[in-house]
Amino acid sequence: MLQADMKSVIKYAIELDIDYIKSFLGYEGDKVLEFITKKKEVVELIESYANNLGLDCKHEFEIAGEHGPSYNIFIGVEDPSVFKLKK
Repeated sequence: MLQADMKSVIKYAIELDIDYIKSFLGYEGDKVLEFITKKKEVVELIESYANNLGLDCKHEFEIAGEHGPSYNIFIGVEDPSVFKLKK
């Protein structure tokens, strides 16, 4: 289910006006997808799609980023295969 949701978001976003996609492991072992775009409409579309799948989505506007002024969209997915320590 985890892989299917991530693939679904990527397939949806690839058709939109995005500049960059990156996937990486987050601080606690969660899988994170990052999309970078210059258009606010794209942020709203990706955020809506992720929310419909039940995924958490956050975004920020970065004025002086590596790709110039752009929106960064982050979707975090908890990976159940990663062992977590009690806090």
